Amino acid sequence: LGKGLLNRPTGLSYNDKTSELLVVDTKNSEIVRYDIDTLQFKGIMGKEGNIKGLFNNPTNIFSSADGHIYVSDSLNFRIQVFTPEGKHISSFGQAGDTPGFFSRPKGVAADSDGNIYVVDAMFDNVQIFNAQGELLMDFGGPGSGHGEFWLPSGIHIDSNDTIYISDSYNKRVQVFQYMKGDEFLKP
Repeated sequence: LGKGLLNRPTGLSYNDKTSELLVVDTKNSEIVRYDIDTLQFKGIMGKEGNIKGLFNNPTNIFSSADGHIYVSDSLNFRIQVFTPEGKHISSFGQAGDTPGFFSRPKGVAADSDGNIYVVDAMFDNVQIFNAQGELLMDFGGPGSGHGEFWLPSGIHIDSNDTIYISDSYNKRVQVFQYMKGDEFLKP
C-alpha cells in the first residue's frame, strides 16, 4: 500500500465516517487517503506550505468519532482541524517555550468532549486545548515516574476516553482516564 506514492509515512488513522485510512507522509507534507475496503488511493490533503490547509512535516493524525481530522503540523508548530471530507476548519498553535506553545508537537487526539490533546516531545508533556485552541491545562514533564515522559511521541484516546501515550525513551505506554466531572457525582 502506498509503494511509489509514500516517502516517509509516520502516522495513520482510520476515519469511520468516510471509511478511509489516512496516512501522514511527513517528507511530502501531505495526508494520503485510501478507501479502507478496497485499499485504493482516493486523494491527497495538503502539500508543503504554511497557510491553512498546508503542512510542514506533519507527523501524526487522529480521526474523532464525528469524523473530524486532527493533524499535528509539526514544523508549522500548530494543530490543524479538518472536516471528514478534508475541508480546513481551524488551526491553533505557534512556536514557543511555555505551555500553550509548541516546540516539537507530535501526537494529537481528542476526547469525547472535543478537548484536543497534543503530545510535545521537546517539553515531555501533554497539553490540553478546548475546541477553540485555548489552553486548558498541561501535564507531565521530564522523568521516568508515573505521569512523567521522556520523548513522548504518540497518543490515542478510545471511545471510553481512556488515554494512551507512547513514552518512547522510557520504553512504555502510559494510560490515563479523562474524567468528565459527573463521574465524581455517581454513588
